[in-house]
Amino acid sequence: MRTLLAAALLAVLAACEDAAPSAPGAPVQDGAVLSGEFKPSSNTARGITGGMVIQRAGITFENGVALYTRTLNPRRGGDLIAKNGDSFAAAIVGPGNVNVELRRVTEQVLPAGIVGLCGPERPQYVALAYDARATIVTMLVFAGNEPPGPNAENSRVCARFGYAAPDGARTREGVVL
Repeated sequence: MRTLLAAALLAVLAACEDAAPSAPGAPVQDGAVLSGEFKPSSNTARGITGGMVIQRAGITFENGVALYTRTLNPRRGGDLIAKNGDSFAAAIVGPGNVNVELRRVTEQVLPAGIVGLCGPERPQYVALAYDARATIVTMLVFAGNEPPGPNAENSRVCARFGYAAPDGARTREGVVL
């Protein structure tokens, strides 16, 4: 019931929120936002969040956690996530040509007895990394008050979750271009 309520609230917020403009040369077209339903594919996703539903205004998880988010400028797989740190591609152990949708977490809603995605810390940013077909999505969750980037000194990955499109194939809910 809580998941349905959170999904409904995210849908209402999606109608009111505009995505930030894309960076020049970014792999995702203007206005493109990843959306759809994904099942857990990593042990951490199966054990902590369960499946996830991505919408324009946020992300809801099977365990009842909801993240209200604001889409920021997209990143490339080769972009660094911290000063002198790894790239997004290295952090997800994937190819350098992945699409990376960066979102600022404006609010995390936790059901009673559920621990947040960064444990006791509040997640500040999430990066959704996916290939062109969006059959596999890796979500990196960041703590710290700076957005991930080549000059960030106060941003760190606190969790990594893997998800797959239902039945291993792209669905109509996959990538909205």
